[in-house]
Amino acid sequence: MNAKSKRQKQESDSPLDALRIERTDLNQDELAMRCGIPRATYQRWISGKTEARLTVSQFKKLCHELKIERVNELPEHFGPTAK
Repeated sequence: MNAKSKRQKQESDSPLDALRIERTDLNQDELAMRCGIPRATYQRWISGKTEARLTVSQFKKLCHELKIERVNELPEHFGPTAK
């Protein structure tokens, strides 16, 4: 199974993780590492257990990795959306 077909099968209730899947070929660990975010912290954000509090550096790196050019492209919350 190649990376693209593997990525197509992934889904997430988290808007942040959905952006990761849609816009990158990175897994959660790779994205967190590139952004200077501990993996456990990233997982707490996308699970909705904690609210994200990024440093300016982390924010810039996250936007770069997710190919975000405007702040309004980021979701309001990183955790799962209410159903």
